[in-house]
Amino acid sequence: MPRQIAIRVREAVHCDRSHSPMTTDASMTGLDGGVGPTDYWTEVDSDRPFAQGDILRSASPDAKSEPSFGLIITADCDIVQSKAADRLTYVEVVTTRAYLERVWIPDQLQKYVKKQVKGAAEELTGLMRRSGLELAMSADQLLDWLRDRPVEAIDKAVNRTGKPLDAKLVKTLTGLRCALGADADRKPLGQWRALRDILGEPVDRQSADLASALAGGGGFPDFFLLPELPGASGLGYVALLRFIQTVHADKVFTSEVDARIQGQPEALHRVGRLTDGIRFAVTQKLAFLFSRIGLPSHYEDACKSAAALAAESLVTGA
Repeated sequence: MPRQIAIRVREAVHCDRSHSPMTTDASMTGLDGGVGPTDYWTEVDSDRPFAQGDILRSASPDAKSEPSFGLIITADCDIVQSKAADRLTYVEVVTTRAYLERVWIPDQLQKYVKKQVKGAAEELTGLMRRSGLELAMSADQLLDWLRDRPVEAIDKAVNRTGKPLDAKLVKTLTGLRCALGADADRKPLGQWRALRDILGEPVDRQSADLASALAGGGGFPDFFLLPELPGASGLGYVALLRFIQTVHADKVFTSEVDARIQGQPEALHRVGRLTDGIRFAVTQKLAFLFSRIGLPSHYEDACKSAAALAAESLVTGA
């Protein structure tokens, strides 16, 4: 991961609890401080046709909001030969913060809940029995309680032993409430950070985990990290390879100037093109991602049966 992006990750972790968007003031500024094309993308003349790897931008009607971005993945030959019915296929591109809050963090919170809730329910069931309550607490029941009640109320309802709850169990229950979003109205990043604080994770560890997530740690990533984009004010963007959209080519303009001339300043328009090495790497990762998706076993069995019957029919009917 480029050093500048790692710095922005640390800023996200160290920023105040309002978690304002990570942006800079300079639009079209490269990682080296320069303006214009970089080693990652180039400018494209407006008279050039669209191509795979073109970076699309759509201005927000709200001047305070960030523009949205996309990356064309339609093959060059399909565009030239009009095999896509004059439609362009692109993947959504978002800021690193948006990726973490929309995709990675919700998954991490769900994993924590799934990992911890069963054991916590079993501990509470044991506590109730020691309290003379012949009841059992299921994982789903505990989740319902945690969404509506603070830990102190749960303790009062199930604990008749006269002893305080085990400190480790209190931490787990508190963490579960946080992961469920029951404690406070926080954005996902603040919610994740609050959980890590409850678990006693230092800030440096939190920063390292975010950096690892953006670097694709923990398995084959379904995204492609882009250090920067033309016409963008921040550093670090993520192409979401599973978030695929199509748009008619007539709705996309080859430059911002063209979009404005046509009276559609907020429409999708091209702002640059990834260099060949980068755009081919995106295509390779996209192809590998979807080639790894297996089919249901019953579907594969049905295909084998269909093939066998078709072959038998062709042979016997010949």
